[in-house]
Amino acid sequence: MKVDGKIGIGQAIMVMMLTIGITNHVTVIPLLLSKAGRDSWLSVLLAGIPFSFWAYLLFVIHRNLNQQSLYEWLTKRSGKIVTNLLLVPIMICLYMMALTNLIDTQTWTTVNYLPRTPEWVTAFALMGLCVLASIGGMTSVGITAGILLPVVVMLGFFVAFGNIPKKDYSLLLPLFQNGFRPLLHGMLYVGGGFTELFLLLLLQHHVRKPFRLVHFLFMLGITLLLTLSPLTGAIAEFGPVESARQRFPAFEQWRLLTIGKDIENMEFFSIFQWLAGSFIRITICLLLLGDLLTFRTRKQRKFMMMFLGGSMIAFTSLPFSDMQFVSFLTHIYYPLYLVIMVVITLALILVTLRKPSRQEGIGHDP
Repeated sequence: MKVDGKIGIGQAIMVMMLTIGITNHVTVIPLLLSKAGRDSWLSVLLAGIPFSFWAYLLFVIHRNLNQQSLYEWLTKRSGKIVTNLLLVPIMICLYMMALTNLIDTQTWTTVNYLPRTPEWVTAFALMGLCVLASIGGMTSVGITAGILLPVVVMLGFFVAFGNIPKKDYSLLLPLFQNGFRPLLHGMLYVGGGFTELFLLLLLQHHVRKPFRLVHFLFMLGITLLLTLSPLTGAIAEFGPVESARQRFPAFEQWRLLTIGKDIENMEFFSIFQWLAGSFIRITICLLLLGDLLTFRTRKQRKFMMMFLGGSMIAFTSLPFSDMQFVSFLTHIYYPLYLVIMVVITLALILVTLRKPSRQEGIGHDP
């Protein structure tokens, strides 16, 4: 293994699968079911069509980056004002990605298996590990993802195939009982999850070789499957009405799993899946935030990682209910995240169309 502070393409894909998987597998699904109901699975499939084109736009931007960091490339191509106008919203989105996942993990932990543990203790324990890992750098994150992902995938297949006798896929039909509006609402939340593929642009300078178009389309397909599989499973096992009432449908599927007549209550496996995804997601968000903030010394970076982690723990301690949090995700976070990422992508495409100056061209020569 090369010790150069970078990771391979395979490791980068595994990091992305855990990072995006936790939100599309868990957070997006209850929002989809509450808005689109039985039609939600079709929302996922149809959303894959326009976002295939969007993935191509990401590839075009990535090709022009020439494996430079987004900050470095933007500074050379457009100056500090445009750079800040584009990077500040990205940094806010990264921060919110980590924060919303921390809140969701804290809520799920308290409700399901640690009801008497103070919530700040849960947040502090998880965030402490994430801060340490983000200080360790991308190589440690890539290695950790390579260890965690195979186990997470095997457990996913285990619960999916183990519950087949309890599934009734006829519950996926009929469609459009309430018209086309629920379908379109569902596509909005699916899009909010798909646009997290933008992280590939922020991650690419940590990867030894450049991504190809097939990697972007592969990640889009993986994201689609990570959303579609537990979504159809929830509808087939609980029906569209009951699954829409559940806060964590993917977790509830573990409660149904049994081996024979004597082995049941295996939902503890889901704890490993969830915490593995949350750990990588929060860590990668902190690490990428550190890249965009461009610290000069390692000491400054460590201090900022601890500050960001501490501020997130403080936010989780604010007096808000889970219903208010879900309402925030539904009406503000995911719609706004979708708009911001699409606008920034189009803005970056315009930057790539601008012809580089002679000085910029010299700077890119080997």
